[in-house]
Amino acid sequence: MKYWILGAMSVLIVAVGTTVIPHISINSIRPDIVGSFVVLMSMLSGRQDGVFVAVITGFLEDMVSGQYLGLYTVTRLIIAYISGVTYQKVFQDWVLVPIILVFVMGLAGGCIQVFLLASFGMPFGSFWTVLSTVIFQAMYSALLSPFVMHAIHRSTIWIRRTSESRKSL
Repeated sequence: MKYWILGAMSVLIVAVGTTVIPHISINSIRPDIVGSFVVLMSMLSGRQDGVFVAVITGFLEDMVSGQYLGLYTVTRLIIAYISGVTYQKVFQDWVLVPIILVFVMGLAGGCIQVFLLASFGMPFGSFWTVLSTVIFQAMYSALLSPFVMHAIHRSTIWIRRTSESRKSL
């Protein structure tokens, strides 16, 4: 049951990320709420749930983009695995810790994507333009991460209650 709910949440977050988020871009820089979701899910629920969510969201993003299949899946898996290390090792109740983690993983994920795209032969204009875009996207994602974290926290509480009530039946 838990993985069905995580799968539905992943589909929903990718749908929001591809339809609503482009409308709140600032100077064509959009927050990566899908990446924030993957990082925060790994931090709050553990590496196993984070990798599960990373596979689903990465695959869906690859299908939506239609180019460079596997780019988002590989990137999401790497950041989920790395951020899963922080599970039960950091103070998750502080708002600043998840914001910093989303920022750092956003930088790492952006750099991984740029590296993979360059490996595929994608031409880039200026190194500084790409770097500033990655930095600003990570900052924008980090600023929105408390809202994503609140949604994840509420859904995990609901998942626990649902699974406990099913066990008692």
